[in-house]
Amino acid sequence: MKIFKLSEGKRFSMGRGSTSRILSPEEGVKNLTLNYAKFEPGQAFAQHIHKYSEDVIVVLKGKGKIRVESKNYPIEEGDVIYVPPRERHGTIADSAMIMFSCQAPPDPDLYRGVYTKKNTEQR
Repeated sequence: MKIFKLSEGKRFSMGRGSTSRILSPEEGVKNLTLNYAKFEPGQAFAQHIHKYSEDVIVVLKGKGKIRVESKNYPIEEGDVIYVPPRERHGTIADSAMIMFSCQAPPDPDLYRGVYTKKNTEQR
């Protein structure tokens, strides 16, 4: 057993908001990742695809949209969103939003900045 602190997460870039990695293989976790994100109104978590990972996003605070492929869907506090592998997705905050996301198996490209390249940005 190990206890992790949100405040000690490792920052990574996925748009203009604040995103940090809490659990991943780098921290000794083998089968999943857990991220914490805070976004101000208008900020977005860049659209991207996990080739092999399932993604679960939990909205802890705020309202916004999840963009799946080219369509937006409203999301708000208390929503749990499941995204299967190979489905292009990203979030856009309408109000201040706080979210957790979990990918299984881990997607190391998320932390290497692969998804922030031009072809994955919000459109």
